[in-house]
Amino acid sequence: MLLTAYGVYKGDFTFHVLPLVLVFAYLVLFKLDTILLFLSFIVPLAIEFDDIGMGLGISLPDEPIVMVVMFLSVLRFIIDGSYDVRVFRHPVSLWILVNIGWYIVTIFTSELPYISFKFVLSRFWFIAVYYFLGVMLFRKLSNVFKYLWLNIASLTFVILYTLYMHYLSGFTQESSYHISLPFYRAHGIYSAAVSFFIPLFFAYLFYSQKLKLNLATVLLVLLLLGIFFTGVFYSYTRAAWLSIMVSLGMVIPLAFKLQLRTQLIILVSGVILFLSFQDQILYVLSKNKQDSGEGFGKHLQSASNIRTDASNIERINRWMSAINMWKERPVTGFGPGTYVFCYAPYQEARYRTLISTNFGNQGNSHSEFLNPLSETGLFGMVSLIMIIIVGLNTALRVFYKTNSTQVKVVLVSVTLGLIGYFTHGFLNHYSETTKIAPLVWGSFAMIVAIDVYHKNTHEEI
Repeated sequence: MLLTAYGVYKGDFTFHVLPLVLVFAYLVLFKLDTILLFLSFIVPLAIEFDDIGMGLGISLPDEPIVMVVMFLSVLRFIIDGSYDVRVFRHPVSLWILVNIGWYIVTIFTSELPYISFKFVLSRFWFIAVYYFLGVMLFRKLSNVFKYLWLNIASLTFVILYTLYMHYLSGFTQESSYHISLPFYRAHGIYSAAVSFFIPLFFAYLFYSQKLKLNLATVLLVLLLLGIFFTGVFYSYTRAAWLSIMVSLGMVIPLAFKLQLRTQLIILVSGVILFLSFQDQILYVLSKNKQDSGEGFGKHLQSASNIRTDASNIERINRWMSAINMWKERPVTGFGPGTYVFCYAPYQEARYRTLISTNFGNQGNSHSEFLNPLSETGLFGMVSLIMIIIVGLNTALRVFYKTNSTQVKVVLVSVTLGLIGYFTHGFLNHYSETTKIAPLVWGSFAMIVAIDVYHKNTHEEI
């Protein structure tokens, strides 16, 4: 009160913010669950600013909250030592720590150390808040559902807003690329977030009787499923449809209770088969001249056009650039976050397109796996793959053993969501964005929390 009175006297009204700061600090220190759930709700509604000075971008209001939460929470756990060490010992956590540790090492060998430092710092606070604090949040199984449904609630608003803007523009493909602004800066990120939740709705419908859902709830889930499918449809993102088809197709091995090892053997066999007949396959694909265009059928058909579709060929250009960068620096790469600044000289003339630039300023490698390969070397990519494999293996192991319907719903939803996202990740790279990081790292946190705290539970929500 005295500081506020002094501020009025001096005409400096920044003192009026102090009570809000104190309330926020109190919530972080004593009501952290509330803050993390609030973050889940506001992430789809946050607005990203690409340049606020000094080459920095920011997402408001979520990113400042994430930074403060990370700082205060780390202090809290250091002081009272209340963090559960079992989480650090979990195989998923160990690989995450190895991965972020290697990223820190590659800052010192980076082509652009300042850029790499900013990138790793951003990655660190995403992991600290959405994974390590997320596991603590999900010690209560009910918080898992709150986290998911709060994100769905605000994302539903964004979808309806985007569809309305589509309506005003005539639902054209050309307008789809940035129609989700100001909430999502590109249709790929928007479609990745929307498609992530589609397996959750199917899980609710499949387990509706065991969950004892009433008719109104089932109708609501069906309505949301329709809204989210429509959102993906009018995003005109082929990778999103591919991710949905793969994630829903994974229901078959889940039904037969196939272990991840068996599924990986099948996947590797498929890759070997593809490589054995790649010349014939590429010849067939080269005959496809259907460019991306209006109409769902034509749009999907264009996904395999690697001859004339500029978007597809440019992806190959980015992939080959990443591979060429890795060949030059196979151990440490060019440094975290540097691909966009360094890939230009590594483009090959045969893969360049009309949308390629000599400056190489058109974004990342369009691959969740090749981006870390070029930036942090082979070990950086391998450690990421190990996070995914160990995480999915944990989820499947618990899913096959648990008798809790709630746990099954969560595990099948986030497992299929992650499989769909990383399928999407073969064609795009969004896990470092403020919109996707809460879904990816939050899902791994749910898997670990269930493995540590809920795998033998019969808790009812």
